[in-house]
Amino acid sequence: MGNALKYQHHWIFCLAALGAWLTVGYPLLEAYQNGRTIHSTPVPVMLLWPFLTFGAAVAASIILKLPKAIHWTLLAVQVGAVVTMAGLLQYATFSVLLVTIAWQVAMTASPARALLWVGAQTLAIVATFANLETNFEFCFIFGLSVALQLFVVFTAHSLRTEAETARALAQTNQELRSAQALMATSVRNAERLRISRELHDAWGHELTALGLQLEIASHVTETGPARDHVVQAQTLSRALLGKVRDVVSHLREEERCDLQNALKALAQSVPAPAVHVDVASDIRVTADQAHAFMRCAQEAITNTVRHADASNLWLQVTTDEKGVRLIARNDGTGPASAPSEGSGLTGMRERLENLGGRLAVRAGDDLAFTLDAWLPLRSPLTA
Repeated sequence: MGNALKYQHHWIFCLAALGAWLTVGYPLLEAYQNGRTIHSTPVPVMLLWPFLTFGAAVAASIILKLPKAIHWTLLAVQVGAVVTMAGLLQYATFSVLLVTIAWQVAMTASPARALLWVGAQTLAIVATFANLETNFEFCFIFGLSVALQLFVVFTAHSLRTEAETARALAQTNQELRSAQALMATSVRNAERLRISRELHDAWGHELTALGLQLEIASHVTETGPARDHVVQAQTLSRALLGKVRDVVSHLREEERCDLQNALKALAQSVPAPAVHVDVASDIRVTADQAHAFMRCAQEAITNTVRHADASNLWLQVTTDEKGVRLIARNDGTGPASAPSEGSGLTGMRERLENLGGRLAVRAGDDLAFTLDAWLPLRSPLTA
């Protein structure tokens, strides 16, 4: 149930659940302390144990991040505690506690399974009250309990649907932002390439031709002021040609994709978890390599949001003598073994292998999910 804390307004239920537990238990504890009865029945001391057990199980289920098996076990313990309290003291108000269990189930299971669970726990409490003489108060409280259980099941389903829709929109937004960042970089690179070609093909050739003409003029011009001016012009043309070549060389170097800004734009588009980007200053990747790394980062973010229940995701890009590596890791809870590859991981692996790289996916006790993507400095497509 700890996973459900990421849903908006779920913390309100956490307070309401504990408040309902205390509200139901307060008159019982007061009656026990003062020696009074509930519906002509004294409150047994044994009632305290299932009452405290229920409160502890609810608190653990809604606050802690627990595996599914333990979570469902705690739900069963809560039902057992309510049934035990109803068996010890025929008190219809105990059925109200089933509402808190119904909410926890609905936030975890599908509506159909949640309704089956509600039906089962309702039948269990009905069997406990089988010997109780029914009256208007009993029917009202029990009917209200059933209605509230159905209400919270469908409310929880609506809340989950809203959260899933918001998450899908956030994922689409992050893909658009990353595509926008890559597109902007591609446009800049294309403009640099156009300018560098223009300088090299037009100005460079003309300056070379001018230098040759001045070289010829220096040989046919007699010694004197005219020859000195020709030699000076020849020197200036050579210097200008060298500067043009330097500019072309610099523009060619800047044709590399700015992976750092693209990853930061992707990280800023994700509301949760917090994405931390660390890119080495000497990273140089081509447009194809940057696109592959961006897809890897998107898949890492998607897996973290859907499965890891993490608060932080780190994206680190480093380089060595042979290639560039992207490592994505989070601080969430995950499986003890590496997850099976779906279409996202399979497509990512194929994209990296086409560029001469490789992909490694790991899972362990300390890290829920670690993605290690590596690409050579020059891929087969660009070599």
